[in-house]
Parts: sequence; structure tokens; C-alpha cells
Amino acid sequence: MARPKKKAAKKSVASKKRVAKKKVAAKKPAAKKGAAAAKKKAAAAKKKAAAAKKKAAAAKRKIAAAKKKEAAAKKKAAAQKAAEAKKAMKDQIAAVQADLKAARVELQTAAKREAALMKMSANKEAAIAKFVEKWTKQQLSKMEKSLKPKKRKAKRKKS
Repeated sequence: MARPKKKAAKKSVASKKRVAKKKVAAKKPAAKKGAAAAKKKAAAAKKKAAAAKKKAAAAKRKIAAAKKKEAAAKKKAAAQKAAEAKKAMKDQIAAVQADLKAARVELQTAAKREAALMKMSANKEAAIAKFVEKWTKQQLSKMEKSLKPKKRKAKRKKS
């Protein structure tokens, strides 16, 4: 509020100071209003900045959680893939072990068969030798018998 000016011819220095003080005092409320408005604007800007900061932090947390979730999913998938590979390897090992066991049984059977054949061959040789010896003796005795002079039976005279 500005006061109407009074016309004064001459003013003393003290009165001039008083007038200057009054003018400053009169201007102060407007300056205070501006300062208060600036303070309010600054506070509003601070609040806006804090809200933006909070929003950015929340977004960062959200991104970090998504990355963490994605990493966990990748880890789980890798673990599952490894488990499947391990199971396939175990199945393959089991199949090879089964084949190996069958081969061992077959080898044992073949070894037993070979031993039996060897024994049979030895027995056969012995039997053949025994038979040939017996047969040879028989044939030789037949030959000797045929070479001996035959005894003739005397004929009976008729009376």
C-alpha cells in the first residue's frame, strides 16, 4: 500500500531517513510475498525431485527384480538341462553295463563249451585208439586163423 505523498518544501535528513525506512517497510511485504512464493516453488520443486527420485529408484528395483527373476529362470533351465543330460548318461551307462553283463555270460558259456569240446575230443581220441587196437587184434587173429592149416575131419567109413 502506497501512501499519498505530502508536499513538503524542505525535509530534514532525519525525516528523509524515516521516509526511506517507511518505503523499505512498505516494500517488504511484497518482497516477503515473493520470497515466500519462491520458497514454495523451491519446496514444490524439491518434492517433485524427491518424487522423481523415488520413482527412478522404484523403477531400478523393478528392473533388478526382473533381472534376478530372469537369472533364476535361466539357472533353473540350465539345472534341468543338466539333470536331463545326467539321466541320459546314466541310462546309456546302464545299457552298456547290461550289454557287458550279457557278453560276460556269453563268454563264460563259450569257455565251458570249449572245455567240454576239448574233453570230448580227448575222449574221442582215446575211444578211437582203443577201438582201432581192438579191431586190429581181431583182424590179425582172423588172418592168423586163416593162415593156419585147416584140420580136416576124418570121414567115417561105411561099414
